[in-house]
Amino acid sequence: MQHLLLTRFQGALIGANTIYLNPQQIAPNQLLLDATPVLFRGISSLIEGGGFDDREWAQQLVGDIASSEQAILAMLPLMLFFHDDRVKLRETLINVSHSWQLDWETCSSAVSLGYIISRSLTESLRPLTLVAQLLDETINLHPLVFQELGTIDRLLERSSSLHQVARRLAANSHPIITPTILAIYCFISTPEDFSLATRRAYQIGRSPFTCALTGILSGAHNSAIGIPLNGYMATQEREHWQAAAASLLGAWAGVYRDTTGAADLFALSSQPTSAHPLAIAAPQVIQKRS
Repeated sequence: MQHLLLTRFQGALIGANTIYLNPQQIAPNQLLLDATPVLFRGISSLIEGGGFDDREWAQQLVGDIASSEQAILAMLPLMLFFHDDRVKLRETLINVSHSWQLDWETCSSAVSLGYIISRSLTESLRPLTLVAQLLDETINLHPLVFQELGTIDRLLERSSSLHQVARRLAANSHPIITPTILAIYCFISTPEDFSLATRRAYQIGRSPFTCALTGILSGAHNSAIGIPLNGYMATQEREHWQAAAASLLGAWAGVYRDTTGAADLFALSSQPTSAHPLAIAAPQVIQKRS
């Protein structure tokens, strides 16, 4: 394994938080700052023992979803949690999208991003064939998503410049699909360089949403270790993001902490480990360690 799964979870959560204006200058991503409370609530809901119901999970967060952009970001914990089962991941993202009454374009964008994150976390991502695999294996995507993914696949083969890609996609500009496709392009064209991918995402349109999605994709692939130190240190609440990633990974692996009495992950991360006993999971059953 190239990177630990924990550092990949951390990379996805931390990677979206900063915008690289240039190699030395970094600015907080206000879109992520605004979405932080709903992200933490989503993670907290996932790590609670007793099973997962996508509609119930969606209803707990629905009052905090103010836009399609925020909805996609709020689904990031689901993309990480169900990364090892792409069929279940797609089904969950679609069900949550329906519960939030999101349009087809937003749902398709979320499914595409979830697929790429899954490929990274299962170490089956091949940049040169990723888009073709996504198109072959993913069904029920919006036609414009299929069209634009096919477009960037051809542009990647031709080694087209960033500005050529932006100009080509501008012909079918869509407030959700276009930033998603641009983020996929910025990541796939420079998959091993977090700083360059996120800096290009800023240069291509200065969209906080495109920057956030690129940071998520590149962070999941390159892990927290691949995030330059200046960007890592500039991330606000990075200790809480690290704690959230560890808790989410623990829940995925079947080990969780009893969070009774902790209002949220911020409270949980500030309390001693001994205050929250470990528990382990058996098939269909979760019980406290005796």
